[in-house]
Amino acid sequence: MAIFPDQDRYLGPQTEAERAADYPYHAPEGGYVLDHGAVRQLDDPALLAGRTAVLSVGSNRAPVQLRRKFGDAALVPVTPAILHDCDIVHAATISYYGAVSCTAHPSAGTDVMLNIAWLDPDQLQIMHRTEALGIAYDYVRLFAGVVTHLPVVEAGGEIVAAAEPVFGYSARSGVLDVGGGWPAGLSRIPARNRKFQTLSQDSAAGIVHAVAGETGGSGGKVTLATLPEFIETVVADKVWRQEINSHLQSRAIHAEGPWQLQAVTADDVGAFL
Repeated sequence: MAIFPDQDRYLGPQTEAERAADYPYHAPEGGYVLDHGAVRQLDDPALLAGRTAVLSVGSNRAPVQLRRKFGDAALVPVTPAILHDCDIVHAATISYYGAVSCTAHPSAGTDVMLNIAWLDPDQLQIMHRTEALGIAYDYVRLFAGVVTHLPVVEAGGEIVAAAEPVFGYSARSGVLDVGGGWPAGLSRIPARNRKFQTLSQDSAAGIVHAVAGETGGSGGKVTLATLPEFIETVVADKVWRQEINSHLQSRAIHAEGPWQLQAVTADDVGAFL
């Protein structure tokens, strides 16, 4: 497998501040393989065999996040796909590392270019835990026709059958109300026929910063600080972070998406909050 140029773009080191501010990170267009800490060309369709197709809507699109979750010994094939009748929007939650998370949200006529990570059974369990399954996210199966698999020329073209089941994660929190009962798409993830306004990660974090002022937590002073200082405090103060998330979720937007909830076991549940 040929190695991608510019590995630093996809796998370069991140400070804790960059991990929050740069979410959802750089992802290659088309197919690729995260192969023992390097990004390589996907040229062998046999690599998908025996794996579960998991739609990546945010940071899981990116090699740096997949390496963070699965380690330098992992092999993870990734194929391109289009999600139909949905947009990727800011969720009503701030993560334990300070990023405003995202999730799919119904939007008739909108198409989003995403990708699919093909996970072996052990990787799927790791993904469940890192997504805080049953706490922050639900595990879902996308309805037929909602995802279109795109060809991977280097691997022979149409390497994924249209009927291949696709799974994913949906935020239990609902989505961030950015004003007037409307969500906002992620500016870093372009969409076709987008109905919602878009916001950068900084802008979404600014909304969370303002909402945090209503909780009075962390001594009631941090909301007067700069946004980076606020994020640093949110990461350090788990109790206040959970209080902020509860407040965000009390005013969140909820809608039924084109997917079906999947049953999980106690062993699947994660706690990365």
